Amino acid sequence: MSQYDPPGMPGPPQPDPDHLLARRSVRWTIIGVVLSTALALIGLFVQASQSGGGTSAGGTSGGSSGGNSGDSTAGSGDTGVTGGTATTVGPSESVDSADDGLTSAERSLRDSLNSSQWQRESCEHWTAPDATAALRCTVSTLGGTTKAKIATYPSKSEVQEVYLRYTARLAEGNCDTTQNARGTWHENDTSTPAGDMACYWAGAGQYTIFCTYYDRPALFEVDGNDPAALTDWWHTVDPVFTSSTG
Repeated sequence: MSQYDPPGMPGPPQPDPDHLLARRSVRWTIIGVVLSTALALIGLFVQASQSGGGTSAGGTSGGSSGGNSGDSTAGSGDTGVTGGTATTVGPSESVDSADDGLTSAERSLRDSLNSSQWQRESCEHWTAPDATAALRCTVSTLGGTTKAKIATYPSKSEVQEVYLRYTARLAEGNCDTTQNARGTWHENDTSTPAGDMACYWAGAGQYTIFCTYYDRPALFEVDGNDPAALTDWWHTVDPVFTSSTG
């Protein structure tokens, strides 16, 4: 054999210590990331479980509160809106004006009407110039059912001004026997006049009976297309108010 042998096939390269350290570092980094991620997921799971339990309890409480509020509203009365604000009204509370469309003065007038004839729940706002309160309500008597109007004013003198404004051109007369007349009316067949009265044809073929009260600043009006039937019905309206005032 010769002293110089040609080199054979090269063997596998020897590992580089620095390279081995780098690989170990990467491996531990990956392991650290995996552990951190796992811990984070466990933390999120625990937090979600706790949050879910809290939400369930809180949701139940909130739902119960909301349900109770809803039940209270439904069971106690209607909800009204005043100035954009909803107001819950109970059975023992006064009804808000937004529920019936009336002002406090109109509700006071409504409550003073004779409930045996005037259907108070039917009363609605009526526009009457210069009136403190004015209503249009369904009135049922032995003579039948129709709509009548009632208004109150700041003083009796103002009622008289309104009365004269509409009746000044009418002749004196008795509305039981004459149309387009003005005079006085008597309550309960007494000889003492209870107020002024007028009856006349208004526009649109409507016959009007118009009367005032000497004991209060109020005015009554009813309209119809049959003068005789309207006059007969008017005689069955008694009394309009539950009590007299000075």
